[in-house]
Amino acid sequence: MDSSKTKALMNKKLSFFLTKPKILVYGIVVGLVVGIVGISSLFHAGEQRYRQANTLSPSIVFSRIVSSNEMVSATQQYSIVDKSVDDNTLFDIIHIPFTENSFWYRYCGTIKVGVDLSKASYDTSTDGRTITIALDQPYIISNTPDMDKSGVLEENNNLLNPIHVEDVDAFIRKCVEKSEEEIVEGGIYDEAKQNTEDNIRNMFNSALGDSYAIEFNWREATE
Repeated sequence: MDSSKTKALMNKKLSFFLTKPKILVYGIVVGLVVGIVGISSLFHAGEQRYRQANTLSPSIVFSRIVSSNEMVSATQQYSIVDKSVDDNTLFDIIHIPFTENSFWYRYCGTIKVGVDLSKASYDTSTDGRTITIALDQPYIISNTPDMDKSGVLEENNNLLNPIHVEDVDAFIRKCVEKSEEEIVEGGIYDEAKQNTEDNIRNMFNSALGDSYAIEFNWREATE
């Protein structure tokens, strides 16, 4: 082989070995920087969680929960279709012929059931590992009509006994009462209790971890 070609080949190999350590050094430096940043982030995240766990206490978490005053725990929609019939009577005993009127009405709405958290209280066990929350029974927070879906479906008026606004209002009041009776039979209060317990337990676990057992005591309803 020509001596000039041999020399050029040796210079090329030498240049490669001189350059490669620089590349390796740069890679090591970048890797160290990334590693340090990652470890620092994990350290600060762990430190933040540690501070939070040592700052929060059951009493603080409980005070934050009850500060919302009211918790909606169950929601149910309903639709009631019924007929109202009325006629004139004499002495409220004898029905006067040809005075009957009637109308079909559809009444729709949404009932929300929840718990009054402002009356809640809590206690801890002697070993400090069990938290017992005392709550009043769930109740109806709201019963909101859906007027876009509610209204008269069919009307049979009578000149001798016309349908009055107060007749419709009285019928709507009956629908409201019926809707609230039906949700009791449907078990919405039991659903509200279970959802309330799940929500409060999740709040405690999120703030304090699973180191506490959360139990509930539902007070008897008062007349």
